[in-house]
Amino acid sequence: MEGAAIQNRPKIAIFRSPLFNESETFVTGHAEGLSRYRPIFAGLVRKGDGGPPGVRLLRPESTLGRLGLTLVGRPGDLGRRLAGERPSLIHAHFGTDGLLALPIAEKLGIPLVTTLHGFEIARRPLAMLLSGRLSWTRYALLKRRLIERGDLFLAVSDAVRARAIAGGYPADRTVTLYNGVDTDFFSPSAEPPDPGLILHVGRLVEKKGTRLLLYALRVVPQGNLAIIGDGPERRSLEDLARRLGIEDRVRFLGRQPPETVRDWMRRAWVLAVPSVTARDGDSEGLPTVICEAAATGLPVVASIHSGVPEAVVADKTGILVLEGDVDGLAGAIAALIGNVRLRARMAPAARRLAEGRFDRRRQIDRLESHYDRLLGCD
Repeated sequence: MEGAAIQNRPKIAIFRSPLFNESETFVTGHAEGLSRYRPIFAGLVRKGDGGPPGVRLLRPESTLGRLGLTLVGRPGDLGRRLAGERPSLIHAHFGTDGLLALPIAEKLGIPLVTTLHGFEIARRPLAMLLSGRLSWTRYALLKRRLIERGDLFLAVSDAVRARAIAGGYPADRTVTLYNGVDTDFFSPSAEPPDPGLILHVGRLVEKKGTRLLLYALRVVPQGNLAIIGDGPERRSLEDLARRLGIEDRVRFLGRQPPETVRDWMRRAWVLAVPSVTARDGDSEGLPTVICEAAATGLPVVASIHSGVPEAVVADKTGILVLEGDVDGLAGAIAALIGNVRLRARMAPAARRLAEGRFDRRRQIDRLESHYDRLLGCD
């Protein structure tokens, strides 16, 4: 009976052009959390092996079909395959993919929901035009179509919402919805953390501020740093660690599955998130890793940057420093490493914040309420 009930739920097509990027766990988390709707996935290419078991995955059957959608917005065979599935609405992640999904949603006559994660709002149009990526170039030229015809926009933080509205997104159709985290999976450990262990998690790109963290570590001799993630800056960061003479205190662990990330969070003394605005304007929305850390009771040292202060309560769940301030970053890390009582006070406060503001079940309930309203089910 339960299987039949699931099959009878309305379908939601979750659209992401490169499906199952390892750094985008929020996409699969979204699908796994739905309780009143049944997810299917649609996209252009499959980049990872993830995805909930048993969930349908639809892609264009040909390169021509993929290029037709990317270059001129022709729904093509992906549109036909989705029509056969009869989804009730399409939910795209990132504004670039919202624009790609728009002609499919209009062809099928169903609403389009687009989650704005931040980069598409923050990056300068010229940088997107010159990026060499078709979807980014198209978004820079044609995002007005999405703004005018999209049914609902979900910003991952209040900061992203404010910036989106300033950039032309409609205030009445743009709301904040945090990326939730599984507070059962990301939970504190009874084992004591490793004194002095600093954790940094994220794709190794400019906006993550990893370079600043290495400079800060140089003046925090009691700290050891574990870096989880990979990206185009990894080699230069490894070279910098050697030049600074701290390579024996830095471990580059590469990409790791969520279970390993959680285990390192439970071991760590502090999470460092020194986010900065990149030279092309790229910035964070609200890093999910901060919410995951809070759920494990891990205090955070982070920049005052975009939506970060929405997930770090200054001097209660972590310490906030000015963006780009290496001395402030080093001082905040040293203060947490050197103060057992401070950390002990922040850890349970961080957990309470995660449970109250970022619990995935609560956020999915809010998401499904938005679906209900668009579909006239409320």
